[in-house]
Amino acid sequence: MNNKVYLIPGRDEKLSGFLGDKISHMGFDVYGREILPPFSRLQFSEQLKIIKNDLKSLFWYQNAKLVGYSYSSYLLLHSLAELEPFPGKILLLSPVLDAAMSKDKVYLSCPLRAKKLLQFTKNGEFLSPGYLELHTGLEDNGCDPDLAKRICSLISNYRLVLPFYKS
Repeated sequence: MNNKVYLIPGRDEKLSGFLGDKISHMGFDVYGREILPPFSRLQFSEQLKIIKNDLKSLFWYQNAKLVGYSYSSYLLLHSLAELEPFPGKILLLSPVLDAAMSKDKVYLSCPLRAKKLLQFTKNGEFLSPGYLELHTGLEDNGCDPDLAKRICSLISNYRLVLPFYKS
């Protein structure tokens, strides 16, 4: 049994932090990248290059498991968008997919290449992975549930989990 997981936790979080610990306690060996210095100081394109290299050299096989949380999902999806279809499974938790503002307008996120993921999927440039599962909800300040639905509808082999979402 392959028990490796490639994880990119959220900004300023460690692989051995909350999410990494939960995955480890489930019996998986956790590998990946932390969005901490020196990695976080690299240009966006360099970060993508490193993640692509990690995936292609260590996790490019059927049943490989990738997990991204928040902004790290954004990095993961941009990295995958420039590659052949990923053969394994991807789990995205509260993923940043585009610019976002909280309902109370206290939190604003505007990552580099905002709108690019939607363009990739609309243009058929994001080649569907073996399986993609995306979790978000109405109270998620970083992920617009309507955008998540639009992006997922353009990708095959997906499961979108929207707790308390009314369509």
